Amino acid sequence: MNDVDKEYFRLIDLIINKGRVKKNRTGTDTIGVFGEQAKFKVDMDAFPILTTKKVWFKGIFHELLWFIKGDTNIKYLVDNGVHIWDEWAYTKYKNVSDANKSRHISNIPGYEDYKDSHWEDISQQEFVRRIKEVPHFYERWGDLGEGTYGGMWRSFPYWDGSWIISKEDVTHVDQLQKIIDKLKSNPDGRRMIVSAWHPYWIDHCALPPCHCLFHFNTEELTLDERLQIFSKGWDVLEARKQWASGSVKIDEHEALDEHCIPRRRLNCLLYQRSCDTFLGVPFNITSYCLLTAMIAHCVGMDPGVFTHTYGDLHIYSNHLEQIKEQMTRNSMVLPKLWINPNVRDLFSLKYEDIKLVDYQSHPAIKGEVAV
Repeated sequence: MNDVDKEYFRLIDLIINKGRVKKNRTGTDTIGVFGEQAKFKVDMDAFPILTTKKVWFKGIFHELLWFIKGDTNIKYLVDNGVHIWDEWAYTKYKNVSDANKSRHISNIPGYEDYKDSHWEDISQQEFVRRIKEVPHFYERWGDLGEGTYGGMWRSFPYWDGSWIISKEDVTHVDQLQKIIDKLKSNPDGRRMIVSAWHPYWIDHCALPPCHCLFHFNTEELTLDERLQIFSKGWDVLEARKQWASGSVKIDEHEALDEHCIPRRRLNCLLYQRSCDTFLGVPFNITSYCLLTAMIAHCVGMDPGVFTHTYGDLHIYSNHLEQIKEQMTRNSMVLPKLWINPNVRDLFSLKYEDIKLVDYQSHPAIKGEVAV
C-alpha cells in the first residue's frame, strides 16, 4: 500500500488550507505552517519515494554518498551529473569581490595558465564547466564551506579548552562513525544524534543546513516480528510446527539468528528547520529513508520508521501551479530497494551497490529553486 504520496498530500492540504503567507530572504513569498510531522515506513519491498511525480533517485543517492564521504565540494556531484548544488556554489562565487578573487587565485598552482581568460564575470553554465574541467578551479570555488552537511557529519569542529595556536589545532568529531559504533556497542542508547547545525559555521557556508539534526533509536523485535521477516523467504508455519513439537531442540530466537534475521529495528527521526515542500521535501524523505536502510543494513538491523519533523514547512508561491497539477494524479505501487549483501561497511558502499527496483511514477514536474 502506498502511504507515501497520501501522507505527502496531507501535508500539502494542511499548508494550503491553514498556511500563512510570509516573506523571506529569497524574495519569493511562501505559504506555510510550523511544527508538523509525518511518518514513513522504511520498507525494502515498498520503499518510500513519491510516485505522483518522478523523484530523481540518482541525484538523491549521489548527494547522500557525498554527505557520507564528508565532502563539501561540488566537484564529486558535478562529475556524476548531479547539479542540485550548482546554484549555491555559483552564488557563493558571485558574492566574492573581484579583489578577493585575484588575491586567492594568485596562490593556486597553475594560476598563470588561465588567469587571463577564466576570471571574468562568468555564467553559471561556464562556472560548472570549469568546476568539472579546469584544473584547480574547483579547489577554490567548488567548496560550499565547512558548515555544509558532509563537513558537519564527518568532521564537526570543536575546541576542548586547550590552547589553540592555529586552526590545525582544532579537534573534529566524526559523528557518523560514532553512530555506527554506538549502534553496535550500546543500541539502547538515547544519544545517537548527528547535528549539522554549527552556530558559527551557519553564517560562513553557502547554505546553512536545512535538515539539521537526526536521531537514531532502536527497539528489540518480538518473535512474531522476526518471523514476519523470516517468512518473506521461508515456510514459517512449518518451522513453528517443528519448534512446537519439540522436533527441533533449539531456541526460536537462536534459530532465527542462524538465518541472519535481525534482532533489532532501527528508526530515525529528523528535525528539518526549513522545508521546501515541492522541491526539497520529496528528496529529504527518500534520502533519510535510504540512509536509515543503509545503516540498518550495515549494523545488521531491520529498517523501521522514519519520522520527519518539520519546522517551517512551506510552498513557494511560484510552485503552487505545479503542486495543483501533482495533486490531480493517482499514486502507484512503491518500488523495492536492493542493497548489496556483500558490502556491510557504510563508508564502502558505492553507487552500484544500491538499486531502486521497479520504480514507476508520473512524469517529473519542474520548479525553480529559490536561492
